[in-house]
Amino acid sequence: MSEFTAYEPQGESLTFTRPFASDPESSEVFFTDALRVRDHLAGVVRPSGFDLWFGCAIDGTFISVNDPEPSEPYWELLRQDTPASTIYPPSGPPATTRRLAELSDEALLATYRQALNVVTCPPGFFVMFERIAPTGLVTRVVDTGEIAGRDSIPVKLWDDTLELATTTADDGTTWLASPPETSPYLPPVTFSIQFESILALTFSVNWTRWLEKGTGEHELVQSALNALLADEWRPESRARHFTL
Repeated sequence: MSEFTAYEPQGESLTFTRPFASDPESSEVFFTDALRVRDHLAGVVRPSGFDLWFGCAIDGTFISVNDPEPSEPYWELLRQDTPASTIYPPSGPPATTRRLAELSDEALLATYRQALNVVTCPPGFFVMFERIAPTGLVTRVVDTGEIAGRDSIPVKLWDDTLELATTTADDGTTWLASPPETSPYLPPVTFSIQFESILALTFSVNWTRWLEKGTGEHELVQSALNALLADEWRPESRARHFTL
């Protein structure tokens, strides 16, 4: 199925920032804003978990610093049926894993509050998230003629052919699994959210089927970008394949 898509690891990488009030009440304000990104992208890409990195910020400010580091810098938030990562974190202490019955906003926010009560920073600093990255991504396929009725399909990425699972959701939509985490290939679409004294989103589209105008997949990505713009995420980079 070599014509299904082509691999474009530098196809489109867009960055967005989101303004916030000059005096936010707590870091939950930023975390709640970050969770809405997942909702805006839910028609394109859905995770089965999140990697959550923590950092230390200076008391009385929301200015992040590299040193000191928090006591538990890395948490995995996973659905009950999702295997833990075998490759992260690349160094440092092991991950703290929390399994959730569902990845609802309420469950994720409650787990974040739990982390803030457990993770510690030295005096003069407080804990807040540094990065949120989705794991176990599945990406929606709209033009399903080539894959109808199949549980998996071979996808040729450069010189490799990977057998990737397909699933049908309760609403009838079709979703394609990402390459294995040990694979060098990025998923069709991925994103991450950072806080480095400002909330920033990196959104990347890496396979041509989701990049090229005229496909149903491209239309879904454009719709998701429109939702981000409507939610006051401001583009910091120019797009070649999409309208911002």
